[in-house]
Amino acid sequence: MSTHRPSSLPRFALLFLVAVTALRCGPSEDLDEGPPTSPPAAHDGGSVDSGNPVDGGSTSRDGGAPPQDGGTTCRPNCAGRSCGPDSCGGSCGTCSSGDSCSAAGTCVCIPRCNGKMCGPDGCGGVCGTCPANATCSAAGDSCACAPGYVPNQAHTGCIRVGGACEGVSQYGYCSGDTWVRCDAQEGIVTMECGPGRCKRLDAAGNGACTCGSIDANGVCATASGASAATPRVHFICAPSAGVLIASNCTVETGSSAGFCSTFVTSFGHQTTCFCGTCSIPGRNNQCGSLCSNPAQCQYSASGNFHTCGF
Repeated sequence: MSTHRPSSLPRFALLFLVAVTALRCGPSEDLDEGPPTSPPAAHDGGSVDSGNPVDGGSTSRDGGAPPQDGGTTCRPNCAGRSCGPDSCGGSCGTCSSGDSCSAAGTCVCIPRCNGKMCGPDGCGGVCGTCPANATCSAAGDSCACAPGYVPNQAHTGCIRVGGACEGVSQYGYCSGDTWVRCDAQEGIVTMECGPGRCKRLDAAGNGACTCGSIDANGVCATASGASAATPRVHFICAPSAGVLIASNCTVETGSSAGFCSTFVTSFGHQTTCFCGTCSIPGRNNQCGSLCSNPAQCQYSASGNFHTCGF
């Protein structure tokens, strides 16, 4: 029995099959896809890498913001500074109201003394000090003598009422509306003249209270102008100056019992200094009897006046 063998493929067909098989088993490309996509061009002429910004810089590895100066990150410099610029366009801090930032970056307190002559300056110091025995006003714009003291004539200090005269004359000076003068017995004395009624006679402040209703005959009072049962000061008006003059009767009469009183007669009255009751200075300033007949002299203590049998 004979066996049937299939006929062999022609040689050229076999070679064709081998070639096709080799092509299909090699690297393949998806025939449906287009050509590879080229990298996008940078907007400013640079190239773009994966993860790089479009401006050519590089994103910091620690996630920080990209530099603003083309590649260098500005580090604020505030070491030892509490105010002022930080060298990066920012600030190291601000000072409180009334303080100023120095070139070194520290807050400096600015003294607030505008319109003030004394009292605190707001920075732990003072705008000025008042003289001894004086206090600063609440506003700090003036110094006022403490109770019992008055400004001296130069207004550079305060002197004690009742203290030594220390160069103050018996004619005195004006301190505002107050007449300040020296009394031979009481030392520094003051009298309130009333608003605008202490008249300055010169640039040094010499002056006194204006006369008002007091005339050249005068009135009797205490050294400070108050009424008293036995007044020791005689106040008269100096018409030429229009101010008062005060005379201490102890000094005027040379008598420790001297006082001011009024002598009343049928022709009128005269107010003056007496050496004592019914005694008046006479020739050579010697004290003598007020009345030619001493027995006729009468003195009224309640009215502080003398008469001679009238």
